[in-house]
Amino acid sequence: MRKKFSKKFEQLVDFVNFTHEFRDVIRVARSPYAKRFENDTEHSYQLAMVAWFLIEQDKLNLNKELCFMYALAHDLVEIYAGDTFCFDKSGNRSKHKKEKEALKKIEKRFPTFKTLIKIIKKFEGKKDKESKFIYALDKIIPMIQNYLEKGKLQRSKKVSLEDFLENKSKKITLSPDIEKYWREIIKEFTKNKKMYFSK
Repeated sequence: MRKKFSKKFEQLVDFVNFTHEFRDVIRVARSPYAKRFENDTEHSYQLAMVAWFLIEQDKLNLNKELCFMYALAHDLVEIYAGDTFCFDKSGNRSKHKKEKEALKKIEKRFPTFKTLIKIIKKFEGKKDKESKFIYALDKIIPMIQNYLEKGKLQRSKKVSLEDFLENKSKKITLSPDIEKYWREIIKEFTKNKKMYFSK
């Protein structure tokens, strides 16, 4: 049977579909008081935009293009691995293994998109200041969302301030550019603990 499209066009069609699959991954996070949880596409776009804003506002000496690539690619493995709620201790035990297997699937599916695989691996390694910046920013944005909706989601999930500190502290302090904002929001959370957390 004669093929309908060239191999390159078939790969293009598949990659467009891949981005739709990314949109189908639902996270345990949302816009303040939204009726539904956000998806991975919305999250990655927000992360890239907030990174751009901070780089400009704080005049950060960071490679913008690299930051954008990290932000857009960092969760793509979740198409196969699924999203793991950061406070799900059981789920987090198998997260690394699932995401490693997911990356192999992406590499096999899009063998010509070598830069994407390289970027995901570099982000996971967290060796450069850009990956540390995006990684830390990725952890603080849900905290800002928690602040904006006055703790509604975290209270419903029975998350305590102590859980937050244990889960986020070491991750956010990887980037001094984000750590200063972490100190500000933790001060607010500590002061009004009952408003933002379950206990």
